Amino acid sequence: MHSTPAVVLFLAAAAFAAAGPAWRRDDFNDPAHLPLAVPNNPRLHAEIRDGKLLLADRGTQPGDMLVCTKQWGAHPEKGASCRARVKVVRCKGLAGVMIGFSDGVHEDILTLYPERIKLYRAGLEYAMDTTDDFHEYRIDIRGTDVHVTVDSAPAIDGPGAFTFPAYRGRNRLSIGGGASASVGEAWWDWLSWTDGLETWMKTYPVISGAEHVVVFKEPGVYAPFPSLRRDPKTGFFYTTFQKKRKRTHYETTAAVRGVMESRDGGRTWHAVPRLPKGVVGPRPGEVFRCPDGALVTIRQNWRRWFPPQRLKEFKGRYRTSTQGAEKPGWFSVLSGGRLARSEDGGKTWKESAIPELDTYVSCSSGWSILQLRDGRILRAFMLRRNAHDSGDVYAVITADGKRADMVRVMGDPEEKLRFTEETLVHETSKGVVWMLTRVEGGDDHLWQAISRDGGSTWTSRRTRIKGHPPSGLVKLPDGRLVLTYGYRHLPYGIRAVLSRDEGLTWDTKHIVTLRNDGANFDLGYPRSMLLDDGRVLTIYYFVTDADHITHIACTRWQPPPAAGSRTRAE
Repeated sequence: MHSTPAVVLFLAAAAFAAAGPAWRRDDFNDPAHLPLAVPNNPRLHAEIRDGKLLLADRGTQPGDMLVCTKQWGAHPEKGASCRARVKVVRCKGLAGVMIGFSDGVHEDILTLYPERIKLYRAGLEYAMDTTDDFHEYRIDIRGTDVHVTVDSAPAIDGPGAFTFPAYRGRNRLSIGGGASASVGEAWWDWLSWTDGLETWMKTYPVISGAEHVVVFKEPGVYAPFPSLRRDPKTGFFYTTFQKKRKRTHYETTAAVRGVMESRDGGRTWHAVPRLPKGVVGPRPGEVFRCPDGALVTIRQNWRRWFPPQRLKEFKGRYRTSTQGAEKPGWFSVLSGGRLARSEDGGKTWKESAIPELDTYVSCSSGWSILQLRDGRILRAFMLRRNAHDSGDVYAVITADGKRADMVRVMGDPEEKLRFTEETLVHETSKGVVWMLTRVEGGDDHLWQAISRDGGSTWTSRRTRIKGHPPSGLVKLPDGRLVLTYGYRHLPYGIRAVLSRDEGLTWDTKHIVTLRNDGANFDLGYPRSMLLDDGRVLTIYYFVTDADHITHIACTRWQPPPAAGSRTRAE
């Protein structure tokens, strides 16, 4: 037990409160706040009864966690505070019943055991009975200091004890059962916290004149990853996306395809049964006509599923995954690519595997393929040679769809940064080819590679563009390029950056904020196209704190006039 005079803790808490932002509160009277994972796991249970929330984690298998999260926008220097009124039923193991808190720099967990409470990372604890009644727990953080009171009385004093690094810079408040190997059960009367999000939003204001539109939203439906297309004959815009009852980024057989149409430049949308023929997207497509007249493309093998009986022949050679499986024990691999060539206008195709892509993992995104000015086709792939390889980006290039060359573009020789398949490829009017790639494991800045010899050699460097993925690219009437991307940091939202030299450099001193009101980091993947009046239509998936429904939204906005300085990206 770590004790401290009451007056010291009281003054510390008062100082936190005086300097902190306004408080918010959840009284747990809305069933929408229940964790979405509960219906899919019989070992987890959550219910709201008489205005109190029961969170019961009764399993110890991998994934047995039951957590409610609040994005509270804590500022490391200004501090943050939270309070919760809780009655513990049982708790065994780390985070069986816990209050987790982080400020983007540091993090810790207050575990409520039956006979004590403990700050896990700080190693400080306080003896008490948490099961006899409801108790009010308060946590105050600022800088590296942390203080805990119980029922307004001093409990734990930790000056300089809040030092453990926040995982990937997370900034959130969470309650429930936060460890798979632990079990816990508790009734939560209410949760209150200081809200620093407004300060972050004021720091990064939305561009003037931006019009936000809800494209599709339905309670109980998780709708991510929209496309964007336009009918050149009518000028109508279209989007497709998946409607899921389960919150997952993986494909599910139960998912329903949504198709929406806008006849007024994205101001209003309505459902239609299918896409009309001839619609075009912001990218040039994936099938191209080569100089000899044949249609050619470079295809990837996305997730291929196999029965459990075949696991031994794949284990170790490929990365296997059961996530998103619709059949018990089935697993998937993500590897391989092939050339495809058609000499009869696409009626029949002759395919040939690309042996170099048969690796532990190899995959590509829909923004990674392009026909170069000389007629060759280039597609970017991410390759992992084995489980310890963090991933390298390669360019696969073919002139005729019969054979291909493969060139390494970029990667981390120290294997600390994980280069992903989310790569955008572009060629300038002078034949300079560049790629922008999402990189994980670092500070979430995009990396850019540039080739000035048609893809034979590349130079690469971390850019100053923080966010991902680089999924939206559009050319303005004045020749500038606009890149739109998701911003999964405070304030969560959608952003854009402009280039005056076809993407070789980016004006990161004048970032454009399209949205700054996201409820959490699960948002983004924007696609953008130009409107007839010179404005940009950007579509994306989004979630706000108002209802926490992940939905499809779009923003109509006017890019600022060409001005300002640029910063080098290569």
